[in-house]
Amino acid sequence: RGKGRPVVIANVTEGEPASAKDKTLAVRLPHLLLDGAMYAAKAVGASEVVIAFERGARTALAAVENALQERRQAGEAMRSVRTHTVPDRFVSGEESALVNHVNGGIAKPYTTPPRVFEKGVGGRPTLVDNAETLAHVALIAVHGAEWFRETGTPDSPGTMLVTVSGAVAHSQVTEVPLGTSLSTLLDMA
Repeated sequence: RGKGRPVVIANVTEGEPASAKDKTLAVRLPHLLLDGAMYAAKAVGASEVVIAFERGARTALAAVENALQERRQAGEAMRSVRTHTVPDRFVSGEESALVNHVNGGIAKPYTTPPRVFEKGVGGRPTLVDNAETLAHVALIAVHGAEWFRETGTPDSPGTMLVTVSGAVAHSQVTEVPLGTSLSTLLDMA
């Protein structure tokens, strides 16, 4: 088990090459992403937050860095928050690859124990969540679990961001209730 206070990594890299949901969220609602990361850090007692982007995600990175600057200028007390970029490769967003790169190594996953939640950034326990999950954390912290359960299905409450692209009239990232059918998504696009 790692020693020291935990670290939170907000993973804005897209694990699926055709997905744009996390980058879109970071561009359009960077403060919501930061709020979620801060709530997660508070929940696990983390002393540091790292927001990780692919190098090519310049617009998303700039939006989050601007939001961080706004908060610092407003005098907001924040845990240590920094951005970090990884190579534009599919495996770079895998949690152990992110930790390797933040630790100064190559963005390549490892499969042997310990897992990152046991020993991650700087040998400390590390929580890695994607931008969408952290946005949900922020909204649940403000509105409550019952509010979150009002949307979606009883077994899968809440919403999800989906990327619809390809042979559709309007490629888009949209938020839909969990349980939304594929045909409804295609009709929307």
